Amino acid sequence: RAEEQCRLLLGERSSLRERYLLLNNLNNTAGGRLGRRHISLETYMQRQFFRHIIDSANVRLREMSRGQFLLHVRDMDDLKAQGQVGLDLDVYSIVNEQYREVETLSGGESFMAALAMALGLSDSIRMSRGSVHIDTMFIDEGFGSLSEDTRNQAVAMLAGLAEGDHLVGIISHVTELKEQIETKLLVKRTDRGSSARWEG
Repeated sequence: RAEEQCRLLLGERSSLRERYLLLNNLNNTAGGRLGRRHISLETYMQRQFFRHIIDSANVRLREMSRGQFLLHVRDMDDLKAQGQVGLDLDVYSIVNEQYREVETLSGGESFMAALAMALGLSDSIRMSRGSVHIDTMFIDEGFGSLSEDTRNQAVAMLAGLAEGDHLVGIISHVTELKEQIETKLLVKRTDRGSSARWEG
């Protein structure tokens, strides 16, 4: 009886091991634990959407940067072997035809890249979900880091967006920028609290 019971248990063990190997392999694949890149299924899917966002962002970034640079989702072969990787960005210099890390962007360039990505995200959402529209956008500061020429380009692009059915709000303390905006909500601090009034 003991021998018979042992054979039954060994049969069950073999069946369970086969199932374990199958599920464990599936789990390691989804968790990105196969190979040296460690890309999870979630990150892999995010990379696909991220590429669409960056493609849309580059359409505007090329215009804002006057054809100087574009954003580039780092290729799989160039990803680091450790840590959370997969959504790494590089900057492609059109002039020098070279890649560099996003950390090398100046303050003004970083602002343009961030603005382009926000607009690219809005475009991607609209294209993938026709019933979803992002009609309002608020930009908080960042204009102080721009040169006059770059600021004028950014304002012109935002003004173009606002001409349609979009509302673009800019929160800023930059005096030169205030002069370029027609309709303003001016907030002023007083001894009795803050007051606000429309102008333009």
